Amino acid sequence: MKTTWPLLVAIVLCGCSHAPEATPSYRNLNADYVGIEVCGSCHVDKYQTFTEAQMGRSWEAAVPANSVANFDDPDPVYDPHNDMHYQAFRRGGDLFIQEFRLEGADTTHVRIEQVSYIVGSGQHTNSHIMDVGGYLYQMPLTWYAQDGKWDLPPGFKDGNNRRFDRPIPLKCMTCHNGMPKFVDGSENRYDYVPHGIDCERCHGPGSVHVEAMRSGGAVNVAEEIDWTIVNPGKLPVNRQFDICQGCHMQGATVPKQGITFADFRPSMRLDDIENVFWPRYADSIQQFVMASHPDRLQLSSCFKESYTAEQLTCVTCHDPHVSIETLGADHYRTVCLGCHLESPDELRCTEEEAARAAVSDYCVSCHMPTSGSEDIPHVRITDHFIRSPVAKTPAILSADEAVKNKEFIRLASLIERAPAAIDVARGYMTYYEEVTNHPGFLDSAAVYLDRARDETPLHQVAAPLVRMYFLKEDYRSIVRLARAGLSATDAWTAYRIGEAFLTEGSPAEARPHMEKAVSRAPGNLRFRSRLAVAFLHENRPTEAAALLDEVLDNNPKFTEAFNNRGFARLLLGDIEAAEADFLAAIALDPDLEGALGNLASLYYNTGRIAEARPYARRLLKRDPQNPQYQQLWDLVK
Repeated sequence: MKTTWPLLVAIVLCGCSHAPEATPSYRNLNADYVGIEVCGSCHVDKYQTFTEAQMGRSWEAAVPANSVANFDDPDPVYDPHNDMHYQAFRRGGDLFIQEFRLEGADTTHVRIEQVSYIVGSGQHTNSHIMDVGGYLYQMPLTWYAQDGKWDLPPGFKDGNNRRFDRPIPLKCMTCHNGMPKFVDGSENRYDYVPHGIDCERCHGPGSVHVEAMRSGGAVNVAEEIDWTIVNPGKLPVNRQFDICQGCHMQGATVPKQGITFADFRPSMRLDDIENVFWPRYADSIQQFVMASHPDRLQLSSCFKESYTAEQLTCVTCHDPHVSIETLGADHYRTVCLGCHLESPDELRCTEEEAARAAVSDYCVSCHMPTSGSEDIPHVRITDHFIRSPVAKTPAILSADEAVKNKEFIRLASLIERAPAAIDVARGYMTYYEEVTNHPGFLDSAAVYLDRARDETPLHQVAAPLVRMYFLKEDYRSIVRLARAGLSATDAWTAYRIGEAFLTEGSPAEARPHMEKAVSRAPGNLRFRSRLAVAFLHENRPTEAAALLDEVLDNNPKFTEAFNNRGFARLLLGDIEAAEADFLAAIALDPDLEGALGNLASLYYNTGRIAEARPYARRLLKRDPQNPQYQQLWDLVK
């Protein structure tokens, strides 16, 4: 049954609603990062406790000592959508994830990849990262610590399994880790990867502070502010929240034009860097995601009624320098009583003594109930919306379920009070790409892009307009715009225009746009690979093969490049090398139809019918209604 899209409404609501405060003028906004070890050389006590705390353990080398997961012969995880099994295992001090497929008693596919990094402190999860020459990818298994089980990672279920190909972009890295050295123009390549969130993520880059301390410029911080380094506790409340909610306000995150997520520095206004969009449902009391703490807290009366010199903030309850495991069992209750012990009678606990005793008089048990989140399975979190106890906590719906059940009301702006229409459109598109591919979100993006034309210069609307048509697979509209003179100013827009021309059968027109994408983002292997495809369509296999050699030299796991280079080599008459490339592509992805078809055709055309047969059979099994696959099978069966 077709689902009716509920509403296309203007964005409302934002995060903190207090009047804006001036940004303090810290001297380290443009300083260099020095690393946690330099900070620890002076701040020994903080260094020692922080490296054991949750944030300090957020990203670590993949060795058994840093993992809470079971790598000792656990049961495999089965994904029915792609008919693959996944199993974690270890060899000595090295950790691995194995992907395999079974047909009866036979194992028809095996791929083993070594884990390079572990993400997550292990309080909730351990996720796993593969490093291929500096290109980082999430792997298809996550350990869920609370349930003590392996399963597919968040976002990998229900036919969305990216296997070993989900890139780790800069936004993911900057929230789960210290500041990396990102290769500009790439999608997920890093020259340097820290091990854990570090001091400078909250205090700002430290080179100016270190220089001042070494030159005798120490400040008595009990009496004045040290302007060489940010102390979040001395920032205005909104600027404190901006540090935390840069990562703990999860949603469809949209950077401002010309800005990257790495441009944020503590003490800056977050809405100068990015905005975050997330749906409001008919019952947003119950629908929330894992990292929604500031959004939920700001719904609370405790927050709204404490806007004084003693404003309730994240650090009222959480000291990021200290591990949760070291806190006393009564820690959070003590924090609550810090305000409520002296409160008027109407704010004191009125629950019966027996009920209070059943939860050890622990305020959080009733007023901040623990439940699941709509985005991450097998995880239970403390809801930061502090409120009167509810009789029953309804089941959490997934984002797709909420939309299908017509629970969706609007997409809310969580950081910026009045976002521009063009940013709202980008929010809808980002939500469509990252959360749910419900077409209504693209319809909403179109509405806001129409509004943006009245308030934004045309050249700024061009890129999101191309993006929207690309997501709609409306390639003809992109071609029409390009032929009318639309010029891409960024690599992704050039790439999308090039893909539109390729899809519409105009490789000669596609190639200049792909060349522009490659020149502006030379580290993005996807762009380079697609430029090679344009060359292949123009019957220029030599240029294509050279480009694909570069791709595979940088990343020997880039499946598509093996298939395309194999085709180029086939056109150049190198049958043996082409066969090797097709086999390499299939070893990485046994369902890559292009490689299966190319290899089956190669075998058929070289008289190796028996070798062609299993690949033709696999093609037909994947798409029984495809006439070309049926024709190939008829030739070799």
